Amino acid sequence: MASLKRFLWGSGTSAYQTEGAWNQDGKGPSIWDSFTHSVTEKLDRMTANVASDSYNRWEEDVKALEYLSVRSYSFSLSWPRLFPDGNARGQPNSAAVEHYSRLIEKLLEKKIQPIVTLHHWDLPQVLQERYGGWKNDTLVGLFEDYAAFCFHTFGSRVRYWLTMHNPFLMAVQGYGTGVHAPGEKGGPAGSLIVAHNLIRAHAKAWHTYNNHFRSTQMGKVSIVLGSHWVEPQRGQTTAVNVGLCQQSIEAVLGWFANPIFGNGDYPVSLKDKHGALLPTFTPEEKLWVQKTADFFALSFGPNNLRLGRNLVHYGQTVTPDLRRLLGWIKLEYGDPSVLVAEGGWFSEARVGREDTVAIYLMKSFINQVLRAIKFDGVQVFGYSAWSLVDGFEWNYDYTIRRGLFYVDFSQQDRTRTPKTSCTDYLAIHGHLRLFASTGASHYRFALNWSLILPQGDLSNVNTEALR
Repeated sequence: MASLKRFLWGSGTSAYQTEGAWNQDGKGPSIWDSFTHSVTEKLDRMTANVASDSYNRWEEDVKALEYLSVRSYSFSLSWPRLFPDGNARGQPNSAAVEHYSRLIEKLLEKKIQPIVTLHHWDLPQVLQERYGGWKNDTLVGLFEDYAAFCFHTFGSRVRYWLTMHNPFLMAVQGYGTGVHAPGEKGGPAGSLIVAHNLIRAHAKAWHTYNNHFRSTQMGKVSIVLGSHWVEPQRGQTTAVNVGLCQQSIEAVLGWFANPIFGNGDYPVSLKDKHGALLPTFTPEEKLWVQKTADFFALSFGPNNLRLGRNLVHYGQTVTPDLRRLLGWIKLEYGDPSVLVAEGGWFSEARVGREDTVAIYLMKSFINQVLRAIKFDGVQVFGYSAWSLVDGFEWNYDYTIRRGLFYVDFSQQDRTRTPKTSCTDYLAIHGHLRLFASTGASHYRFALNWSLILPQGDLSNVNTEALR
């Protein structure tokens, strides 16, 4: 438990979901702005024009982080805010540079480690119109330029960088099914090309940091990969079904992790499934892509779990078992250090500020991480509870909420109010930090039978006490 003394308890947000200010201070439109504003979409689709208004209320977000007593904050930079024309070789938007600089400085002042994502889905719209977005490998070089600018401008104050967030969803939902921006329905062929370019763009950014910035900035760079967990249905643990579960994980996590953390190439199961549709890496590219991450960053939550149930379960059972997924990563990719860069669930918007299901799953995920560390030896060094504040939830807009802090979107001031899950998260990592400081290896406590079962039997269960 000693490692918990240095554990990066944190929370996170993404620019598009929370910043708002979609055309303020020189920001250019993103593909998500275009997608949500489009008249060809549902007329009642809500936008993130204001969202949580974190661009203007960033100091309130920092106060929320202070309330939580966290050690890290994961947030993303807005590419179209920094470079409205998408070209990072030109002049940046000074208002955006100043905004992110102020945020980083304030976090460091409060002893909160910034974990900065370069790209969380909000591609400049101009790059979609001019090049076709991530289908065009021109974006690999453009992303390299953008990454180099960010490293140069902010890198002296940032120890942890994430190149992009969950490229699986960008490729599949954005360019395959069209559920996400830019709304293209290119099917598997479109998704495979986009994924190939995203992997190459990530590798370019990592090499840029490694060759030009690492020696002076001493930071670390990775990519956030999302996954579900799947296992055979009860009583059907056959070799065939176990193999199908392996293929299911390889079709999502392994698609990106195998080139980066494995042998530099796609899993054999993907090659067998997609054949000539799957782009190929040259022998030189395999060596160049391989090992382009300094730690493993994992996203585990409703987006991938819902998708896993629909697209890649292969007749098996998708479960929210984070511990087993962490164990799989350890075995599959040589025991890397792991940051859980996105962990959490969601509440239906109508639930409000108290949702026992979301609280239970948050506690369950944290418990699974602790078990993975203690019993399985997985080197997890941080956990970001997602998200800090309620925001725009992509294709679900505002019908679900994921924040530790409740935001009333009908009010102009967008006041942040702690939810029950917020105070529970504060208590969990606070107690664990205190416990770790004692050097003890075990903690014994008693349950209150009369509190949990007031009648002495299961006829009346106090669910609040269980929570």
